[in-house]
Amino acid sequence: MPQLPAPTGVTARYQGQGNSNYITTFYYWVQAVYPDGNSVLSAPANTGAYAIAQPDSTNFVAVQWNSAPGAIGYFVYRNTTGTTPASGATAIFQATSETGFKDDGTYATFTKVPHYDGIYAWRALYDFATDGGAISTITPSISDTIPANAIVYGGVLNSVIALVGATATVAVGTSAGSSANSILAATAITSMTLDAVIELLGINSQAATHKAVFKMSAAGQITLTIATAALTAGRIEVIVFGTLPTNP
Repeated sequence: MPQLPAPTGVTARYQGQGNSNYITTFYYWVQAVYPDGNSVLSAPANTGAYAIAQPDSTNFVAVQWNSAPGAIGYFVYRNTTGTTPASGATAIFQATSETGFKDDGTYATFTKVPHYDGIYAWRALYDFATDGGAISTITPSISDTIPANAIVYGGVLNSVIALVGATATVAVGTSAGSSANSILAATAITSMTLDAVIELLGINSQAATHKAVFKMSAAGQITLTIATAALTAGRIEVIVFGTLPTNP
């Protein structure tokens, strides 16, 4: 799933009297909320060095941004350095249709309402003609990377061209972040006939191929592990589903 666009035109303007005892620069990021997930963070805007310790009713920061088409809300983050807030950081403000707010310190204890980043689909297409069929772990030339911390909980294997290879077995996993058979345990290719569809993961699945839901410890591409005998023909598509949690 492609990244959802972040708001543009973020500005942060200090307004107030200040205090010569404090010189602090405040940085702000804005994240758009869409029906199917959250955007990445915007580029930061900063106030420049102004003489306040924390925004208050007389020394506040006016933060504004451009409306993001299709967005149903926004989260605003603040830091005293230019370091991008970590995933799961607490926002200081949650907007609905607004495209600006006055940071007067009122929102310092704002608790972010959990909003999950939608359902993602990651795909790999194994093609013997391109990827070969040797006994080994193969990362197909077409293989999405599943991000770190993604929770993978569903999937299917679609046999586009039946696999050929005597007693060969195929397992599906990732190159990093999980095991070589985290998505599909080693399975005889006799079940991967033309147009066969195999359930890979499923929270309530009773299928023999069912694997446990897992969380990626690192980013990794979808892989196939061929064992017992080499493949000599075939093409299969692997599609897995998951989500990126707000608090990884």
